[in-house]
Amino acid sequence: MVLIRPGKVGMIKIKINFFNLIAAVCSLLLVVYAWTMFLPMFEGLTQYSEVRNIIIVLSLLLLAVSILQFYVAFRKEETKPKDQS
Repeated sequence: MVLIRPGKVGMIKIKINFFNLIAAVCSLLLVVYAWTMFLPMFEGLTQYSEVRNIIIVLSLLLLAVSILQFYVAFRKEETKPKDQS
């Protein structure tokens, strides 16, 4: 993907790393699975609050990881025009 910035000389190329993009999506899916499928299995048990606290911590960590993976997946590279050295 190539973007042209108005008022600037040169272009910005955005390279997408699909492996990091897929890893970020999988991390988000793991958070959704933990809250919708895994946690309800413990509902009504005495361990529910402990499992919920663990899932909260893991969800925060996985969200941080997915944000970093999205950041790494989209990398910008500035290129100089051909007429300039």
